[in-house]
Amino acid sequence: MKKLKITIKPNKNVILFLLLACGLAWSIFNIWSAAPDPGHLWVDIGDNLNDALTVARGGTGATTLTANGVALGNTTGALLLRAPGTTGNVLASNGTTWASSALNGLVTLLYSDETDSSVLTNSTTETILKFWVMNIDPALYRFYIWEAEVKAEVGNVNANVGFVWNFKLNNGTGANLMKNIFQRQLGSTIADVANGMKTVTTISATSTNSLGASANLVLTGDPGTAGVTYNMTAQSFRIYGVK
Repeated sequence: MKKLKITIKPNKNVILFLLLACGLAWSIFNIWSAAPDPGHLWVDIGDNLNDALTVARGGTGATTLTANGVALGNTTGALLLRAPGTTGNVLASNGTTWASSALNGLVTLLYSDETDSSVLTNSTTETILKFWVMNIDPALYRFYIWEAEVKAEVGNVNANVGFVWNFKLNNGTGANLMKNIFQRQLGSTIADVANGMKTVTTISATSTNSLGASANLVLTGDPGTAGVTYNMTAQSFRIYGVK
């Protein structure tokens, strides 16, 4: 009887599959059997989802953050969070750290009226020419600047007329005088009147922020001489707030 000889040829695909399976099994075994802390202590980063990641490990060191706060470094300690503070504040250095601070020196135009007022003519009574009712919280600014351009005109020969411009509160009544500006007009001839007696002057005053929230800020005119021809006009009126 003749013997049957069987020859088995290796299949390269089978060999590759077996090698891949062995490698995968080896990797799974190493991952499964690896130590639970492969390089640091769990206490450094926390052992559950509620623990804060330390600064040394690239974290914030905090479990909560102040809403809208600006993060500040704190060496190895948890980040410091600086709240925004008062409306209009800026982040400013005090030489040591950063803080929410008022922007000192910022000037804001709050009100402007660039039209001419009614003309005050031949009257010795103090008269309101322009005013503004404050509609903001005065404490938003450290102080206020009042400013106006005013016109005085004399039409009489040899006139010696004093014009008084007042910045006041509360409709110009009471003792709330902010500033008194006196302007004297002199003229000896018609030519003097034509060349120098029609003047436009800028006047200004400052006040603290101790104003009522609905106070009237008033510009008045008060000529000091009767019996001559003159006009008084407020050509503008502006209010600035200074931080």
